[in-house]
Amino acid sequence: MLPLIAGLLAIGSAWLLPAHTYPTHGQGLATQFAPGPFESPRQAATDLQALPTRLAKNIPIGPHWLLAELPPPSQPDTSPASVLLIPTATTAPPVCWLLNQQRPDQVTPLAFRLGILGYSAGVPGPTTANQVLCEVQQFIPGTLAIQQWSLPAFSFTSGQHAHAMGMLTGGLLLLIAFIAMVSITTHDHLYVLLAAWMLCNVRLGAWALGWDHFWLEHTLSPPNLIASRKLVVLFAFTLTWLLFSRLFRHSLGARLCRHLQLLGLAGSVLLLAGVLLGSAQALQTIAFFAAWANSALVATILVHALFRVSTRTLFWHTLAVCLAVLLIVIGLVLLALNRLNDIDSAMGVTLFLGCNLLVALATANRTREDRQLRLRQRNELIVHDSLSPLGLFTLSATRHFEHLNPNAREMLAIEDGLQVPALKWRDYFEEIDWVEVSLATEQGRDTEIQLAHRGSGGSSIRSFLLRATLAGSRIEGSLQDVTARSETLRNLRLMTDHDALTNTLNRRGIESAMTAAIEDLQQNGTPCAMSYLSLDHLKRVNDLFGHSAGDQLLQLACDRLRYSLTDQQKVGRIGTDEFIILFPNMRARDARPLAQDMVDSLNGAPFYVGDRSFQVKSAMGLIDLNTDMGPKDAMAAGTRACRDARKQHQDIVLYEENTEALFDHINELRVFEQLEQGTPPEDLYLLMQPIVSLRHPLKMLNFEVLLRVRHKNGHVPQTQKIIQAAEDSGMITAIDKWVVSSTLDWMIKNHDKLHHTQLVNLNLSGVSLNDDRFVDALFSLLNLQPQLSRRLCIEITEGVALQDLERTRQFMRRLQRMGARVALDDFGAGYTSFSYLKELPADTIKIDGSLIRDMLASEANIAIVNSIVDLAHNLGMECIAEWVEDEPTLRALAEMGVDYVQGYVVSPACEPAELLAHENILTLISDPATRTLLEEISGRRA
Repeated sequence: MLPLIAGLLAIGSAWLLPAHTYPTHGQGLATQFAPGPFESPRQAATDLQALPTRLAKNIPIGPHWLLAELPPPSQPDTSPASVLLIPTATTAPPVCWLLNQQRPDQVTPLAFRLGILGYSAGVPGPTTANQVLCEVQQFIPGTLAIQQWSLPAFSFTSGQHAHAMGMLTGGLLLLIAFIAMVSITTHDHLYVLLAAWMLCNVRLGAWALGWDHFWLEHTLSPPNLIASRKLVVLFAFTLTWLLFSRLFRHSLGARLCRHLQLLGLAGSVLLLAGVLLGSAQALQTIAFFAAWANSALVATILVHALFRVSTRTLFWHTLAVCLAVLLIVIGLVLLALNRLNDIDSAMGVTLFLGCNLLVALATANRTREDRQLRLRQRNELIVHDSLSPLGLFTLSATRHFEHLNPNAREMLAIEDGLQVPALKWRDYFEEIDWVEVSLATEQGRDTEIQLAHRGSGGSSIRSFLLRATLAGSRIEGSLQDVTARSETLRNLRLMTDHDALTNTLNRRGIESAMTAAIEDLQQNGTPCAMSYLSLDHLKRVNDLFGHSAGDQLLQLACDRLRYSLTDQQKVGRIGTDEFIILFPNMRARDARPLAQDMVDSLNGAPFYVGDRSFQVKSAMGLIDLNTDMGPKDAMAAGTRACRDARKQHQDIVLYEENTEALFDHINELRVFEQLEQGTPPEDLYLLMQPIVSLRHPLKMLNFEVLLRVRHKNGHVPQTQKIIQAAEDSGMITAIDKWVVSSTLDWMIKNHDKLHHTQLVNLNLSGVSLNDDRFVDALFSLLNLQPQLSRRLCIEITEGVALQDLERTRQFMRRLQRMGARVALDDFGAGYTSFSYLKELPADTIKIDGSLIRDMLASEANIAIVNSIVDLAHNLGMECIAEWVEDEPTLRALAEMGVDYVQGYVVSPACEPAELLAHENILTLISDPATRTLLEEISGRRA
């Protein structure tokens, strides 16, 4: 609190100084001002007479003339000697003359000299002159005036200012010298900054009080004065943010301190550019910017310091610094606003000395606190060393070891006879930022470092926790060996990516490896093959002999896999008996021989667990990773390839890049992803194949809705494969729901164009019909548009219908109650039993196309189809024949009494828009014989 009291006393003493015996300002003379030049002084005086008078004027850079009126003496011929003063130091020495208006030929030159108050010249008395004419050369824009002083008042004021200047310069230089000696003694760079900052303050104080043209008994010319002011502004700004950010770095924290230093550096660069490029006219603007920028930076620093001090002593010292800086900033602002005359010299010197003294005391106290903190930290290190096996060390300014305790020697494996000063920190560890380490130590955080390798035969990496504190240029620190802990953490991190049973990568680990391989393929074009391996019989082993035997069998299988792989080829377990293997820098066809060797090693020889032997049958799907894949897509493609290998009874199925199988799978994934996201699938679309009524062929235009997949990159995907994959993956219900909703939407949109349409056939998957959620969703869609249900005919495959007769019967009844029709699809293709027909309330039988296509090849085929037609009619059902491809078959079916036909003989599947363009079936048929036949049938029935 003492520094704050001292500052308040300094302010009070400055305000309570006794009044002066003599006035401190001269009498301003009424003056006319005009810019030069003029041909002669007489012409200048003549021209100035016509201008208005004023006491002072702000003038720009350049030559100027002024004519001042001298006041008449109180008693003629008895005027005492006086002094004329031009209170500025930023002009060249003025050239002046005394004039008498009544006697134009009486001209007396005056010799002006630069003094502490400005340029002055004595006027002898008595004198008859009543005017003074001056020519001045201005170097800095400023106020120009001329004053008349009595000789005693001028002498007193000059002496008073000289005394104040001596106090300011002498006091601060003495304090600077003392601080410099302290800096040399303590080797503390903070005192060097403080001394340089106070030296700048000497010049700033002299500038503020108007004395900076004097420096150590030397007078500065106006050009040198301008240059010195620019340098003072630059160095004062830079040293201020350097000093205060260093002084309060502990309160600011490392991050904020770094940001403020960057802002200060940017301001210094801008000031340097202004000093180098700016003219003398911009000096006032530069000073104003420096004052406010410094105010903002220092205010930020001090506000943080006030609220984050650790002791009461530091709080009062910080508050004193705030007061000091506030007073200095006020002085700078007055300087920038050109209000120097508002500052009394004695008060200004006292306040300035007090402010600098406060900052010096705060710096000394802060340094003392830091030294005590370092001593406490060192004592804590010593005490901690006595309680735990820490390694203590001391580093010199050159970062050589000065001291190592026995624990530190043992940690660094330093022999007893080896001299410590010969060892450097970088001989064992990487270079680090010791300021950051020190700040972390003060905040209770450790810094982890690792022992650097020394030679090719070094042991495993050792880890240490480092704590350190700065003691001047030295470093005091401690090391704690945490190698065992680091190794444990490393093993824990490995466990997150590895399977504990087989010591292979787990799903997370192998997905990360696949992601890295795909990114390498995208960025560098590096190929990578992936295999999906499945082991058979493992579940049976677990069930019969227990999981212990199954686990040992897995471990033995993984050992065989690793024996066949290199370090770069990774294997990961993603399921109970499923594995992923990556082959970097290899295409699938190049990796196939290696994959075959692995399958042969697994399948060729039995595995022995205890006294039992087990034979494993493995299959593998091998693919090329693609840039459009993700890890899940790649695993799905591998799964499909492996499944194909099982179906085809092969060891390996290969999907190479750009092959048809891989394209099919990519199309599947794209469709499934669109369906999962709830967006309309871009790759799916609907076609419609006409169904002709053989009873009234020209009065109806019925059709069946067919699902198709769009062509991508010139490849024609097989719709049936995607449907099969959707059934295997559970996505078929989403596809069926999309087909139903899209068909209903299309029918609503084109309702006015479907006058001749009585039946719209829709195929549903057996998987969907056995899914209660899909069935509920289907009837919800139909309930929204009940008028459309009467036109729908839902086709159910015969095999699906016979799986659960009761469920199928309830589903059919529910559809029929809504007005829809039900057809048994593919009738006669499988294990048809006519007895089931009476159990199922179907409306239509759709004869399988394999019976129709070859019907005319034998009399037996004709008899079978004829019997099915008769049976359907006897049961009150209609029948549809599909795959009708020629006119003779069509004629035979018509003679049998078949109700409806569809096939290429009528029309292939076409776009919905094309179907709407025709009013009847004849315009869709390209075969003349078929058209003639249908016209005949239509004529007979008419």
